[in-house]
Amino acid sequence: DSTAMRWDEEGNPVAQFLGHEKTVGSIAERGSEVVTGSWDATLRVWDAVSGSVKFSIEAGVHAITIAILPTGDIVAGSQDRSLRVFRGQQCVHRVDGAHGDIIKAISVSSANIVTASNDNTVKMWSFDGAPMGDFQGHSSFVFGVVHSVDNQSILSASDDCTLKVWSLDYSIKQSVLHAATVWQCACLANGDVLTACADNVARIWSRDPERMAPEAERLAQKDIAEQSVMAAYGKGSSSVPMEGTADISEMPSTIGKKNGEIKCFKEGGSVFAYSWNAGARQWDKIGEVVGSQSEKKMYEGDPVFPKGEYDFVFDVDMGPSRGIGKLPYNKGQNPMAVAESFCAREQIHKSNIDEIRKFIIENSGGGGGAAPQGGGSGSAAPPKPSGPAEPECANLPVMSPAVYKDGVNFDGLQKKLLEFNDSMEEAHKLNPVEVSSLTDAIAKLKIGVTSEFKGAEKEVVFHKMKDWPAEKMFPVIDLWRAFLVHPVSSDFFKGSDRGTTYITQVLGLLSSEPNGALGQCCAQYLANLFIFQTNRYAAFDKRDLLLKGVETALSSTRKQVKTAGASVLLNIAIVVHESSTPPKKWDSACAEKVTGIALAFLEQAQPVDVDAAVRAVLAIGTLLPRDFKHGRPVAQRCVDSGFLERLRSWEDKVGAGTAADIRKFFP
Repeated sequence: DSTAMRWDEEGNPVAQFLGHEKTVGSIAERGSEVVTGSWDATLRVWDAVSGSVKFSIEAGVHAITIAILPTGDIVAGSQDRSLRVFRGQQCVHRVDGAHGDIIKAISVSSANIVTASNDNTVKMWSFDGAPMGDFQGHSSFVFGVVHSVDNQSILSASDDCTLKVWSLDYSIKQSVLHAATVWQCACLANGDVLTACADNVARIWSRDPERMAPEAERLAQKDIAEQSVMAAYGKGSSSVPMEGTADISEMPSTIGKKNGEIKCFKEGGSVFAYSWNAGARQWDKIGEVVGSQSEKKMYEGDPVFPKGEYDFVFDVDMGPSRGIGKLPYNKGQNPMAVAESFCAREQIHKSNIDEIRKFIIENSGGGGGAAPQGGGSGSAAPPKPSGPAEPECANLPVMSPAVYKDGVNFDGLQKKLLEFNDSMEEAHKLNPVEVSSLTDAIAKLKIGVTSEFKGAEKEVVFHKMKDWPAEKMFPVIDLWRAFLVHPVSSDFFKGSDRGTTYITQVLGLLSSEPNGALGQCCAQYLANLFIFQTNRYAAFDKRDLLLKGVETALSSTRKQVKTAGASVLLNIAIVVHESSTPPKKWDSACAEKVTGIALAFLEQAQPVDVDAAVRAVLAIGTLLPRDFKHGRPVAQRCVDSGFLERLRSWEDKVGAGTAADIRKFFP
């Protein structure tokens, strides 16, 4: 729910930390402060007692995990694979490409940093980010890593169903098999180790014979884990068909690549799994593999993926707060379309689509191939695509809105607001207390998204100044535009009104003065409505009104107004695309209206309008993938208007790759 909590020893909440926009996946204490890392790409430092935020730092991309160094510095890992060390609010060390995939966990000792990643490795670093060594041995994502109590070992938890104990020379001391994914591990004060497993069981492991469970229970746990491995091999997509399995006669000459590696050998008419024992340099038999790769997997269905049998049902890591998401897939389906549907179901950002598409292709033996034979007429799996395959594009659709986050001259803005206030009639003039609230609000906006605003500050900005005369409104609208970059703005787009009052007022002001500073501020405000999801969909609900405002902006004589208007047009196209992921209905009427406005502008755009023209082209390009599946009326309008010929005029600005992607939709 995007919050963090602090609890006392009895489990009672003592402080709540509000401000993150997405899941909080990492938390640590630093003296009288709490530090959090979130999927909103920030780390935040809070007062541990009051729960107020002290500052926020953009620490990478998407998910951020953090830990505290002995020096008090903060080390952060990111989904962009980087490792950063922050001293105060300044990044003092940065390692790009620290891992080959997202960094999931960080542990710190008095001597080093260790990190765990979805690239299946654990790595050790010095406090200044210098690499010290790699721990290689896991065969899947590594979700957790900790130092042992004596700092003489490293422990890691993985999706390969093992807890591994490592020596500081990077070799494996022990590999403890579990019945399912090991989500996390922790070291207790007495040296025991706690693991959290996907089979809904937390287990404590000990080297002390006095604290060990009875031998029968330990053997039962071992048997359960081994049987689970066999079931996974028999049911999962990694099952090995008989004809592709090495014969048992090859075992003596086959050397394992790493301790704990599992390999199948066929013996007679059966396939058996073996685990490589690096210490004894031999293969230890686990058991017989049942099932085969050709078996279908039953999926229970959800609002997006129908119930039925599928060739694959993948497990997708959705982060610590959401666990594993099930992704059903049939050979022959379009991996891109399936990835889009999965992102829509899970309500995750569309920037993940390509990564999921690649995951499908890599784990299904290649996506988009011929459909497998069999399955029976009674199968409830999704229908295979018919007609021409949708073109695969690297640059379309555009998924990031065109917005105006930067470029606010807060000092100049404040000066102009106070100047106008001095000349205001008494009914609208701010009194000294209100002026103080205004300047405090502007000062907080200068700090960034970490600021918390008082009710009095919001009252002045959004209510008292809302009624200023139109000729004095342009700095007010510019201030509102700056507020839309802050999460607090979402408060004004909730409830029954959903920001209608503000949107209609801005549209009216834009219409009254499209060629001046007020028109520019209004158009940029409308573009910034698409930064946060709450605001974005409140605006999209009024898309017909917004599109009229776009037409007004695009007819302006001021190029900045036209660019902002085209930005709104592109942003509406993005929402049309993302809100119509199957089985949701494609908004054909809105798509055609956006296309018509874009084409009309491109017909009369001048070289000076290059920025606006590029956004208009991208708006059309963003609509083409969905349009391709729904009769292609957008593409036909483009053909009728000579769009492809006109595209050549803007190709060097749009980019050759994007232009090539657009042309793929026109045979």
